[in-house]
Amino acid sequence: MNPVSIDTELTALLQALARVGGPIQWALLASAVFLGLVSFVPSLEKIRERTLWVVVGLLVSGEVALVWFHWRLYEITAVVSPVTGETTGHVAVSLWVESEKLFVWALILGLMALFAKRHRPELMPGVCFSLALLTIGAVLWGQPFTDPLPQFLGQYRGYLAATASGDINAAVGAYQGMEGSRAYYYNTWYMWIHPPLLFISYGAFVMSFVATLFMWRRRHSAYEETAYRWARLGYLPLTFGMLLGFPWAILAWQGDSWWWSGKVNMSIMMWLLYTAYLHGRLYLRRKGMWRWVALLAMLSFLVLVLTYLTTYIVPGAHSYA
Repeated sequence: MNPVSIDTELTALLQALARVGGPIQWALLASAVFLGLVSFVPSLEKIRERTLWVVVGLLVSGEVALVWFHWRLYEITAVVSPVTGETTGHVAVSLWVESEKLFVWALILGLMALFAKRHRPELMPGVCFSLALLTIGAVLWGQPFTDPLPQFLGQYRGYLAATASGDINAAVGAYQGMEGSRAYYYNTWYMWIHPPLLFISYGAFVMSFVATLFMWRRRHSAYEETAYRWARLGYLPLTFGMLLGFPWAILAWQGDSWWWSGKVNMSIMMWLLYTAYLHGRLYLRRKGMWRWVALLAMLSFLVLVLTYLTTYIVPGAHSYA
């Protein structure tokens, strides 16, 4: 293994991604801003619909570019023992970590919006505005094409530098850290199942939240039914995703008090609130109960947003803080 040549390949790959994805990233920003501006203008409904297609098309194009980037990254990022010189494996970084989280969430919501616009076109202003905000956040905060995977690349390049330094102790320490991340995080089945299930649920909950707002404003049962159906759709992958996460956490975070992590506790709170919301609908026909059900739905979504933010602002095992 030649650390210098691998680092050169990584630099070339990042430059290629920036050339391909950079224009997509800025086109997404411009189209998302425009979509947000026209979302609530009734006279621009046709323009809003065309802009929605443009945003989703750019999101799909960007995801194709990211799939190619991750495949090439897998081919390049070998992990080699400095003691034996044997390759223990390549790093399979999933498509929904670090800088790409919001991008995947926006893509899923965009596809759901295209599906929903035929069945509930009156929800499109709120859905399009939500999609615009997510996309803007994915571009400005995530920067998946111009600053991809900063934590992973920082760790891997640190491993390459330690290997090239000639200091066997530094090389072994960096290798153990990199191999641990490869074996227990990046290459685990969990990382290819748990996060996408959650982002599917998050997309459905956005749709449910928008329908709840319409129901609160117009007080029509049809919107409440729509909100319930989307929440029900989101609840199943949320539950399965969380159940799949616990066995992995027990194995990967042995010795850490991961059950006190802010992200874990907020996720459980979110699940309990959505459970309460879905069960509250059993009493929907009682006088005034619809207000409490709607408030539960809106509170549940607020906690969802806080759960996502907790990953970045509250320290813990399940955190980037």
